[in-house]
Amino acid sequence: MPNRPNVLIFMMDTQRLKNMSCYGYRRETTPNIDRIAREGVLFENHIVTASWTLPVHASLFTGKYASGHGAHERNEVLHDDFPTMAEIFNRAGYRTCGFSNNGWVGQNEANCARGFTEYYQVGQLEAVPPYVPSDNPDERDNGSWKTVGVVEKWLSEHANAEEPFLLFINCTEPHDVYWPPEPFRSRFLAEGVSQEEAREIARQRCQVYATMGEVAYTAEEFEVLRSLVDGETATLDQRMGLLFDWMREQGILDDTILIIISDHGDTIGEHTWHFAHSQSALWDSVIHTPLIMRHPEHFSGGKRVVPLVQTNDLLPGLMELLGIEYEQAAEEIQGVSFLPTVEGEHTREIAMAEVQTPVHPMERILTFFPDFDVRFFNRALKCARTLEWKYIWASDMRDELYNIANDPDEQFNIIWQRPEIARELRGKLEELLLSLRSRDYGDTRRYSAERHNPPEAIQRLVAWGLARHVEVRAPTSSPASRRSRSVFPRTRGQSAK
Repeated sequence: MPNRPNVLIFMMDTQRLKNMSCYGYRRETTPNIDRIAREGVLFENHIVTASWTLPVHASLFTGKYASGHGAHERNEVLHDDFPTMAEIFNRAGYRTCGFSNNGWVGQNEANCARGFTEYYQVGQLEAVPPYVPSDNPDERDNGSWKTVGVVEKWLSEHANAEEPFLLFINCTEPHDVYWPPEPFRSRFLAEGVSQEEAREIARQRCQVYATMGEVAYTAEEFEVLRSLVDGETATLDQRMGLLFDWMREQGILDDTILIIISDHGDTIGEHTWHFAHSQSALWDSVIHTPLIMRHPEHFSGGKRVVPLVQTNDLLPGLMELLGIEYEQAAEEIQGVSFLPTVEGEHTREIAMAEVQTPVHPMERILTFFPDFDVRFFNRALKCARTLEWKYIWASDMRDELYNIANDPDEQFNIIWQRPEIARELRGKLEELLLSLRSRDYGDTRRYSAERHNPPEAIQRLVAWGLARHVEVRAPTSSPASRRSRSVFPRTRGQSAK
């Protein structure tokens, strides 16, 4: 066996903390993850760095904040100016591999998973029996069933090699559209609701997403959606349990630092008509997510860690734990090692999350609804989160302040009652921002075959000054041959940002 432990990072894409039984939820949705938490360490206050997939995964892989790595709502590409987790682990002698069910998390034009020597989109792989998805739509596999098979096959071939492995897995069951397979759908479906009614409510989710919240659900419909999410969470937990039990049987699990994490959650009825994530704002329903670690030597005993940690703290913490030294990476990393927090040390005054001016959501809205006034969404957000308070700075001056300790669902904006707290947290936020190197690569869009990148919406945004000159990162067969194509011709003397 290798001298250093393996590392497995399992990303539960869009998993809410609020509906996991190990975090106190009333329904038993995560019995397999609960077991891992009892054997390891559960972090009670893990705050992600942004509100959607690309920037949070980029923070995980680089140890940076969203404005530090520059891959976010304005620029849908992770650039090559700094080392990634995979490149750092490659250099340290690890075999690196990733399996993803989310198109944003790959080595395609978004470049998010840069550096993994092996990287696979699960949908493009052949299924491994018995983990072959059914053709029955009621048994729909959102990827995790197939993932168990292909990951077990990879581990069978590589887990006992001389070099340790860094393995990353992304599964998207908790992501919309919510429609878990049986028996999980029936087990968790809200009482008194038929399958047909639930299916129609779930379908409306697509329209809500397209309009960024213009379709309002009733309280009863939100309850149905939450019950469907419970079924999705339980589905993924069951598949994770199959993989972890197999790793136990093969003697792999105890030689592996297992990290269970989520990139963001969803707002599902907590804040009037707001729904899902991305530009929903920086409420805890989106940015307060699970983080659990297990390794018999380093993380054991069922400990619950209270101090704040962030997603960009994982890379420096793993480097410290594994004795990986890389000066260039250390200079670029903006997170702080999570290791002291396991012993109860508070390493952060605040946790920071960001939403940049949302070019790609505004483009999506104008594509589907040309008459919609997108200025409503034209704002950037930054938040300072402590164990007691949450301050949200908004570029349009619609700031918010919540007492998290007394109002965990953030129902009461008390910024006018406690302006001194807001001023103090705004000062700490600015102090942190001034200490960081930010990167601005201009406005770049990831090419998507689904949306075909029609230029009209972007042209309108540029005309109004809501977007800058926009590049489209065109699809390519390999990272080395990536090129950008311009939506608008440059005038003479104009260069890319």
